[in-house]
Amino acid sequence: MLARTDSRIRAVVMLVVVALVASVIGYRLVWWQVIDRERLANMGLAQLAHVQQIPAARGVIFDREGLILATSLSTESVFATPPTVADPARAALMLGAVLGTDPAQLQATLESEAAWTWLSRRVSPETATLVRALSLPGIGLVTEPRRVYTMNGAVPGTTLGAQVLGFVNVDGVGQYGVEGAEDAVLAGTAGSVVAQEDVAGRLIAGSVHELEAPVNGADVTLTIDAGLQHLLEEQMADNFTRNRAKGVTGLIMDVHSGAILALASVPTFDANAYPTTDPALFSNPAVSRQYEPGSVLKAMTVAAALDAGAITPTDLFLDDNKLKVYDVTISNADREWYPNGHGLITPAEVLAMSNNVGAATIGLTLGGQQLYDALLRYGFGQPTGVDIAGEAAGVVHHPDDPGAAKEVTTAQNSFGQGLSVTVLQMAAAYAAIANGGQLVTPHVVAGWTDDGGIFTPRVLPEAEQVMQPETAATVLEMLTGAIDNGIASAAAVPGYSIAGKTGTAQVAGPVQVRVRTGTDASGQAIYEEITRQAYIEGWIDSSFIGIAPASDPRFVMMILIHRPAVSRSGIGERSDVAFSQLAPLVFDYFGIPPDRTAPGVALP
Repeated sequence: MLARTDSRIRAVVMLVVVALVASVIGYRLVWWQVIDRERLANMGLAQLAHVQQIPAARGVIFDREGLILATSLSTESVFATPPTVADPARAALMLGAVLGTDPAQLQATLESEAAWTWLSRRVSPETATLVRALSLPGIGLVTEPRRVYTMNGAVPGTTLGAQVLGFVNVDGVGQYGVEGAEDAVLAGTAGSVVAQEDVAGRLIAGSVHELEAPVNGADVTLTIDAGLQHLLEEQMADNFTRNRAKGVTGLIMDVHSGAILALASVPTFDANAYPTTDPALFSNPAVSRQYEPGSVLKAMTVAAALDAGAITPTDLFLDDNKLKVYDVTISNADREWYPNGHGLITPAEVLAMSNNVGAATIGLTLGGQQLYDALLRYGFGQPTGVDIAGEAAGVVHHPDDPGAAKEVTTAQNSFGQGLSVTVLQMAAAYAAIANGGQLVTPHVVAGWTDDGGIFTPRVLPEAEQVMQPETAATVLEMLTGAIDNGIASAAAVPGYSIAGKTGTAQVAGPVQVRVRTGTDASGQAIYEEITRQAYIEGWIDSSFIGIAPASDPRFVMMILIHRPAVSRSGIGERSDVAFSQLAPLVFDYFGIPPDRTAPGVALP
């Protein structure tokens, strides 16, 4: 009787346990299939989902006349899925011959644990055909866009305006130039599609649908004129060769709008072959290289002093060729011929003779604080805002800054030493002299055209009045006299009025110097060789900046020759001579008639 009772109890307990387990299972089934069904279904789909990015079409870059400077073409890239490569050694050997890649390196990649990897990006159509013909398991090709720069530059083996345009790297990201500065606009936004895969990884037919449509990049229209750009590159390349220089930069800019019509530097590069290019060539020297301007800055010193009322055009300044500022003696470049200076000279003569003593005296008369303020007002010591990646700000020292030398700094800055600028900053400052005193924003982007064909012009900051119109007109007249009657007469163009200024400045470089660092136990001096920056004999920057025509200014044109080969007779072709050869070509290009009478030249 007792045994039968125990059996019944055990049966009841087991029944209860089974019921409880069944209830839990039932509850979970209800939870999974009813309450949490949507979340679990989405998780399951996500595990089998394959999301594919749809690249946006990168915008085209046009010159100001609608000529294509940069566009994108479809190309193919080679990839591998290492786990599915049947014979890595054999595949590496065959691919190495086709791709021009080390087979050992390829084999290491194919034997890696990576699920997917690139082998070669954006190969030629011939290479893609050969890879496809190999029919190697685990090796495939995928279509990618390739950026193409369409026009050849004036220098053999280069593309037009390479340092203005920049390039697009292997990952589709703009680098340097306009490609870098306008990358967000040009690149657009990638879209995506999703499809379901079966357990074998195969796409399920009919499961593909779009998650997000791509937004194509906008086309960019530049202010650059391709024809003028080619012309400028030709002239700069010729000057580069004649001078055996380290570099030459030329710029042509509209003085009223700040639109850059041509901007060229030599050496340059082929943007279609950037992977094999020295990276030092990628930056645009006109915006990224800081240099001491030398005498071209004297016009800004005179303008600042006139504008402040510190001097008048008829004031006289003593040039004795030995201006003493503390323990520093300032002398002139022509001291060999005029050891005692030129006596009493006017501001116009300071510019015409490029007189250091006169410029320093004018700067000291104005005062260090006011000269410093004026240089900042004219755009030095800060970026211009140009739409080219990599712009440098330049350096202007306050005379009371640590490391500055008070009146010595003011005097040196007055004739263009002890501070650094860029070609673009100097062009913008001279444009203010040409246009009535307004500081414009240099730019190469005219506007953007979206995917719907709507053009949006670039909105520029309002030009700032940085000097009085009367001051600008007076300095423009002085600079015209500097060409007609001064040492820069080689820049003259028959039949045209030209205003301008030459500049020559020493260039610093690394030098080894022996310095005393202490004494040893016996009291003997200890010396050490260290590297420091110092001016190097024969290293100079030679520049000329011109406003043309001076009677009705349209362009500011600048040429900077970096470290030309210097001999006893000078350099191969001075910057003012180079200007006199460039300017007539520009006048012809735009059909600008003469504004002066000259032998053999008739006014219209």
